[in-house]
Amino acid sequence: MAFLCNDCSYKGKRSGISGQCPACGSFNVTVSKRKTEEEESPAKWRLVLLIFLWSFLILLIIWKLVS
Repeated sequence: MAFLCNDCSYKGKRSGISGQCPACGSFNVTVSKRKTEEEESPAKWRLVLLIFLWSFLILLIIWKLVS
Protein backbone atom coordinates (compact mmCIF):
# COMPACT_ATOMS: atom_id res chain seq x y z
CA MET A 1 0.00 0.00 0.00
CA ALA A 2 1.15 3.49 -0.76
CA PHE A 3 -0.04 6.65 0.95
CA LEU A 4 -0.21 9.99 -0.85
CA CYS A 5 -0.93 13.28 0.89
CA ASN A 6 -2.90 15.64 -1.33
CA ASP A 7 -1.75 18.71 0.63
CA CYS A 8 2.03 18.32 0.81
CA SER A 9 2.63 15.57 -1.82
CA TYR A 10 4.08 13.12 0.73
CA LYS A 11 4.49 9.62 -0.71
CA GLY A 12 5.29 6.74 1.58
CA LYS A 13 4.56 3.27 2.82
CA ARG A 14 3.28 4.41 6.22
CA SER A 15 0.69 6.87 7.33
CA GLY A 16 0.62 8.66 10.61
CA ILE A 17 -1.62 8.09 13.60
CA SER A 18 -5.28 7.51 12.60
CA GLY A 19 -4.63 8.27 8.92
CA GLN A 20 -2.76 11.55 9.30
CA CYS A 21 0.07 12.54 7.01
CA PRO A 22 3.36 12.08 8.91
CA ALA A 23 4.89 15.09 7.15
CA CYS A 24 2.23 17.79 7.61
CA GLY A 25 -0.46 16.24 9.84
CA SER A 26 -3.24 16.65 7.29
CA PHE A 27 -6.06 14.14 7.02
CA ASN A 28 -6.22 14.57 3.23
CA VAL A 29 -4.41 11.27 2.55
CA THR A 30 -5.34 8.80 -0.16
CA VAL A 31 -4.42 5.11 -0.16
CA SER A 32 -3.48 3.31 -3.35
CA LYS A 33 -2.59 -0.28 -4.02
CA ARG A 34 0.53 -0.99 -6.01
CA LYS A 35 0.39 -2.80 -9.30
CA THR A 36 1.18 -6.49 -9.38
CA GLU A 37 4.23 -5.81 -11.57
CA GLU A 38 5.92 -3.99 -8.69
CA GLU A 39 5.24 -6.83 -6.25
CA GLU A 40 7.04 -9.45 -8.33
CA SER A 41 10.32 -10.88 -7.13
CA PRO A 42 13.56 -9.60 -8.63
CA ALA A 43 14.94 -11.18 -11.79
CA LYS A 44 16.97 -14.37 -11.41
CA TRP A 45 20.00 -12.84 -13.09
CA ARG A 46 20.23 -10.35 -10.22
CA LEU A 47 20.41 -13.20 -7.71
CA VAL A 48 23.10 -14.97 -9.75
CA LEU A 49 25.08 -11.74 -10.01
CA LEU A 50 24.77 -11.16 -6.27
CA ILE A 51 26.05 -14.65 -5.45
CA PHE A 52 28.92 -14.28 -7.92
CA LEU A 53 30.02 -10.92 -6.52
CA TRP A 54 29.89 -12.12 -2.89
CA SER A 55 31.90 -15.22 -3.84
CA PHE A 56 34.43 -13.07 -5.65
CA LEU A 57 34.75 -10.77 -2.63
CA ILE A 58 35.27 -13.70 -0.26
CA LEU A 59 37.90 -15.20 -2.57
CA LEU A 60 39.74 -11.87 -2.74
CA ILE A 61 39.75 -11.58 1.05
CA ILE A 62 41.06 -15.14 1.44
CA TRP A 63 43.70 -14.52 -1.22
CA LYS A 64 44.80 -11.33 0.54
CA LEU A 65 45.03 -13.11 3.92
CA VAL A 66 47.04 -16.02 2.51
CA SER A 67 49.58 -13.92 0.62
